[in-house]
Amino acid sequence: MKRVVSFFTFISIILVGIVTVGLNNNLTVNAAVNGGYALQVAGDSNDNVNLDNKSYVITGEPGKKVEVKLAIVNQESKTRTFLYNANTAYTASGGSIGYDKTKVTDPSLKIQTRKLITPNKGTITIPGKSSATVTATVTIPKKNFNGYLLGGFNVSPYKEKAKGTVSSNGTLIKNKFSYSIPIQIKQTGNETVEPKYSVRTVRPGVVTSDKGQTPGVLANVHNSTNSFSGALDSTAVVTKKGDKSFKIKTANGSQNIAPTSNYDYSISWGKKALQSGEYHLKLTYKTAGGIKSWVINKDFTITNSDAAKYNKLAGIKPNYLWLYILLAILALAIILGLGIYLGKRNNKNNNGGNNGTNNQPRKRRR
Repeated sequence: MKRVVSFFTFISIILVGIVTVGLNNNLTVNAAVNGGYALQVAGDSNDNVNLDNKSYVITGEPGKKVEVKLAIVNQESKTRTFLYNANTAYTASGGSIGYDKTKVTDPSLKIQTRKLITPNKGTITIPGKSSATVTATVTIPKKNFNGYLLGGFNVSPYKEKAKGTVSSNGTLIKNKFSYSIPIQIKQTGNETVEPKYSVRTVRPGVVTSDKGQTPGVLANVHNSTNSFSGALDSTAVVTKKGDKSFKIKTANGSQNIAPTSNYDYSISWGKKALQSGEYHLKLTYKTAGGIKSWVINKDFTITNSDAAKYNKLAGIKPNYLWLYILLAILALAIILGLGIYLGKRNNKNNNGGNNGTNNQPRKRRR
């Protein structure tokens, strides 16, 4: 339980724009300068709700109804309307926990956190330089479960146009910010559970890396239990069957995997083009300090058509050097063959002419 609570110490607010930004445990009005508003947990801790880590850690008997309060602070001078949703947590691509989807699916997800919160959506209008409070009721499921359920309040401006900024290369980027505060739900007396990670599929695709858009593969990682390990360090190694010289290795830190969720783990091929063949993935996750680790192995195949498709989408042109070499060898073989043939034919003709002269009958002298 301590490990779970420590997670909420640093995951108390999430900024979602074009990309997912880092987590912050300071829920003051200064935390949201980009969006012009901020979120705060309101009310006091009690026997069922712990607010010490600036998030909602709820513990109670099955069927217990617990009241929680969310404060929304409008930092701007004008009156603004905000949309709020209580959502089920999921794992976003890149390995971060998201709370901004109203519909989350996973084969292991049995209880939707969103359905446990009333109201789980609505709008609220707040005058400039002031705040308002949303009060919601969280019902702990009657159905028995181990581990904990994870969700969160997500708030965004309602019917406001995205604000545009110009990047250093002159590209117009439009940002629409949303913020979230996590909600953890656990049944009193029930045990925590260990994560169970697996790789469901590995498929080729175009991935984003520090080298831009490159060909690579996407490994769909699945956590099938109501558990969380904290921030994980990961290492992925891809090898090719029948080619000992081939090896792709990538490492990523701060992989946060939500309970009963899945996400695509990106592995870039870099400047290498995808090639068809049989491959093997070894993916390793480790907790801070390497106290715990998980090793996942998965075989996969890349077809000729997929290799050609994603190489083209990534901007890698086909390498025809092998074809040029083959054509050069073929041309040389044809020239040599033709030379040998012509040489033999000339020799035959010459020998035939000499034989014709020598075989003429000689005249006798009288």
